Amino acid sequence: MTHPTIKLFEQRAELLDLQASRWSLDDAISELAAWIDLARYKLTEDDMVVLGNVGGLLYREGLRRRPQK
Repeated sequence: MTHPTIKLFEQRAELLDLQASRWSLDDAISELAAWIDLARYKLTEDDMVVLGNVGGLLYREGLRRRPQK
């Protein structure tokens, strides 16, 4: 059985595909950073660690996908 939140991610990914969304990893990183800034004082240290890890993973994957210079 798929976790409900993972299922939500899957559904959002399918919707982005159906919409032919051009939203990129950079957009996701910016959106996550803006949300974290807004919610920073409501988040625990553990929340910040988890969200920092998610942001770091997105950032790393974004770097890997950029063309080499």
